[in-house]
Amino acid sequence: MKDIGPEEMVHRLWLYEKIREVVLRYGFRMVEPTTLENLKTLEAKSGPGIRDEIYWFKDKGGRSLGLRFDLTVGLARMVAGRFDLPEPIRLAAIGGNWRYDEPQFARYRYFTQWDVEIFGSASSLADAEAICVGIDILTNVGLKDFVVRISNRKLTESYLKQLGVGSGEKMEQCLRIIDKVRKEKRANLEKEFRAIEVSDSIVDRMFSYISLVGNPNAVLDQLATVNLTDGEARQAVGDLKTLADALAAFGRIDSCLYDMSIVRGIGYYDGIVFECFDKGGEDLGSIFGGGRYDKLCRVYGKRDIPATGVAGGVERMMISLERAKLFPESQLGSKVFIASAQDRSRLEVLRLTQTLRDNGIPAEFDLKGRPLGKQMEYANSAHIPYLVVIGPQEIESKMAKLKDLAARTETSIPLDELPARLRSLS
Repeated sequence: MKDIGPEEMVHRLWLYEKIREVVLRYGFRMVEPTTLENLKTLEAKSGPGIRDEIYWFKDKGGRSLGLRFDLTVGLARMVAGRFDLPEPIRLAAIGGNWRYDEPQFARYRYFTQWDVEIFGSASSLADAEAICVGIDILTNVGLKDFVVRISNRKLTESYLKQLGVGSGEKMEQCLRIIDKVRKEKRANLEKEFRAIEVSDSIVDRMFSYISLVGNPNAVLDQLATVNLTDGEARQAVGDLKTLADALAAFGRIDSCLYDMSIVRGIGYYDGIVFECFDKGGEDLGSIFGGGRYDKLCRVYGKRDIPATGVAGGVERMMISLERAKLFPESQLGSKVFIASAQDRSRLEVLRLTQTLRDNGIPAEFDLKGRPLGKQMEYANSAHIPYLVVIGPQEIESKMAKLKDLAARTETSIPLDELPARLRSLS
């Protein structure tokens, strides 16, 4: 975990606003689920094994609680108890999460996510909406060189069953191995398959399937040549076709590839899944990901409702933005320092400072009773770009000198024009 200093916070607040602009354009409503959940609620999504990966504890009443590890769990729980919300339900959140992972590059034990979820639609058009939100967020912050890799977990599971993998734990083990295909060499993955007693012939056919990557319509043509005997598999291909048509209609298909190796190694996904990668920074891992999870809400016992969504890590996106030098030049702290030339000018300094603040201009003054020279030193060291000195002469003439500390220039200006002049300065 790390502290967030003022420089980083300025960038974060800019990024949060850029995200919020997009999700509001799509009609989502901002919410935030509680940071604490009943441990059973967290386990309902990922199983009892999640205890090893999260922060959980007994409270003073003996209840087992845990800190949220993502935003999806809380949003799904919220929706499961809100029968008053008209469907489809569009919710979005930005918030911090905790995971007891091994710290590594671009991954902390406390991190921030943005999250968008659609509840109540089983249509692939909802999946298209989720993908487009992610694409538009990246575009809105200036990122351009990225790719969204899309697959259908239902299709992959059906095909593996057809190959004879079976279901249950062995299926999950196979999917977890496939999920590492972008990170591990094939030889290492083949060893893992052998360790769970998957035959070499099945492994070869698996790799042929997960090597299907490319333009969505081209991959759909290739899938048409695969002998799919299961009705669910054929339906899953139909969902991918609907999705491709929607992405084309939205004008976002050029940012997408169909990649059958994408499975999202989390068991609750049961349909279209996707991950987005920064082409210049794949060492970061995915910068957003998501998919369909039609069975998750029912585990809360109140409501069975289909759902799909997308979430991204703020810290990873910030690394991409920093590498691409996309953060705007931001003013930290005050825009102007009002210095007092003499003690008897201090009340006028207070009045002027507050006038500027009331006009939306960040301003500050000396709180330590320092002489004028020390006040000016402070303004320089605090990187405050503009300085105004107020003394008896300025009060009497109602004129002041506005100093640009970086350019080392000054301009005489009537005091009543100071707010307008400062607003005009970048």
